[in-house]
Amino acid sequence: MDRTWSIIARFRTRALRWAQVPTAAILLIPMSDPSGARVNRSLLKLLAKLMLLYSLAALPSLVAADVVLDGVSDRQALNIKVFLGLSDLECNAPPWLVRWQFRQADSEIAGALEALGYYGAQIVKELTLPTDGCWRAHFQITPGEPVIVRQVDVVIDAPLRSESTIATQLLQAQALQDTQFNHAAYEALKGGLLGTAQALGYFDAAFVISEVKVDAVAHRATLHLDLVGGPRYTFGNIEIVGDFLERRLIDAYIPFHTGEPFDVSLVAKLRRNLADSGYFGRTSVVADSDAAVDRAVPIRIDLLRRARDWTYMFGIGYATDTGARLRADADNSLLNRRGHRASVRSVLSPERSSLDLQYRIPHRNPLDDWITFDAGLAHLESDTSTSDIKRLGVRHTYLQGEWIQTDFADLTHEDFEIADQYGKSRLVLLGSTFSRFRRDQPTRPTEGYRVDATLRGAAQVLGSDTDFVQLRLGGRVIVGLSQNVRTIARTTAGWTWKDNFSDLPPSIRFFAGGDSSIRGYAFESIGPEQDGGVVGGSRLLTGSLELDYQFRPNWSVAAFVDSGSAYDNTPQFFTGVGAGIRWFSPLGPIRIDVAHPLDDAASQWRLHVTIGPDL
Repeated sequence: MDRTWSIIARFRTRALRWAQVPTAAILLIPMSDPSGARVNRSLLKLLAKLMLLYSLAALPSLVAADVVLDGVSDRQALNIKVFLGLSDLECNAPPWLVRWQFRQADSEIAGALEALGYYGAQIVKELTLPTDGCWRAHFQITPGEPVIVRQVDVVIDAPLRSESTIATQLLQAQALQDTQFNHAAYEALKGGLLGTAQALGYFDAAFVISEVKVDAVAHRATLHLDLVGGPRYTFGNIEIVGDFLERRLIDAYIPFHTGEPFDVSLVAKLRRNLADSGYFGRTSVVADSDAAVDRAVPIRIDLLRRARDWTYMFGIGYATDTGARLRADADNSLLNRRGHRASVRSVLSPERSSLDLQYRIPHRNPLDDWITFDAGLAHLESDTSTSDIKRLGVRHTYLQGEWIQTDFADLTHEDFEIADQYGKSRLVLLGSTFSRFRRDQPTRPTEGYRVDATLRGAAQVLGSDTDFVQLRLGGRVIVGLSQNVRTIARTTAGWTWKDNFSDLPPSIRFFAGGDSSIRGYAFESIGPEQDGGVVGGSRLLTGSLELDYQFRPNWSVAAFVDSGSAYDNTPQFFTGVGAGIRWFSPLGPIRIDVAHPLDDAASQWRLHVTIGPDL
């Protein structure tokens, strides 16, 4: 029985060690060899042998032997155990195999340390092979002084040398100078240079010189790389399979043209553009450099239409400002070959109900240039006001540098009641909205910001009941203080220029208080008052500071302070403080906050529940 396990241990050890080399060697067998049949049979035999050895290697582990490494760091010891054949042997391994592996240990330990830059290691070793019990190998290792890279020579021919991404790689190469030599860092440098060259379309790039000269006595190393890039390939013919969308729209998603220098990052951008378009059920982009003709790489784009034209979504939600709500949406992302879209949005809640219809048309560029026609009905109700709004509008959304700009014209009719006063309003609103945001990740950003600005107005000469101009500004900033701690700051400011402010409906006036304003106070409960009711103000100023700590994946706690006011002339600031918990769910962050108003002693703690992104 002992002999049986010894034989299995031998096979297991060889499988673990030998499988690392032949697996790579398989990749070197030329599959286009003229004797293809012989190569394929040899390959099958080799694969069968590897499968057998791996199956033996997967047998339950025997009792591990005792291999002691003294005088080295944890990192050095880890690398040595990877190289050291003794590490794979079990207690019941045959003595002759243990002795043979023990003899190989000097060169294996030296190789493991050389990989980390230690070329003068001294090794004192001892092997104990008792007749009963497990064998023991002890190594006393003195790594010596590390080898330092004293010179880095990297030569790259033109035009590859002038590429900006290659310049970045060269800076990383120079950063290795005067550092401890490490074979992994050297190989990473080589791989980075060659990978960058090929990503830029230099598919014939190759090293004519790649060498490391080590002076073990002087503890110094010289790195020398000579990379020949050759000519740069270009984008060839672009073939599109799938004709259910006009070619001009598809072309808008392609960030390159035939004849331009090849760049794999542009191919990746094309894939992202198609995936984000919403038009396609599945897409495939293939850049086949092996099929290049005259160094022009052909591009094949396969497009599959979405399985269903209309998609529907139904949901139930809750927020303190709106209460429980039902939502039903319907979307059609491809009404015709011209890429038109339509959508229906409906929300039903005790305080805010709405029905919105949209028809969207791609303008110049479907990536960021759209014209939208919309219509809507809304019923808004708070403790101090009620409004019924009918709206027709058109808007043009497009990219201006890094800003998203939306120019709009809305015709609104609003019946309202505020502070026991009834009124009607007809406004032709003209304005523009500017938005810009950036974040490091969508779920829980640790760095990012968002800026929004809206300028709108109405004039009697255009058919409105009154004249006014209004500016509203908003901003949020997230700053990460550590891996788990971040701060979130936000502010909102608004100004309205109007001679007779009482003519404006509630949807135009400014209020404060609520989930996204000043927590601790009811929704729209802060503002100028009339006859005991809040009627809203012509100006707005609010701010918030929040400290957020992530204590588990997808969970965090927060403490915050909010303050601000809606006013006409002089602000009267109201402040709320509190704490809450956040769950970063698959549907978006869910926040549950408890806040106390500092400026209303009679009020108690108030619960706030909100759903939505941080930016």
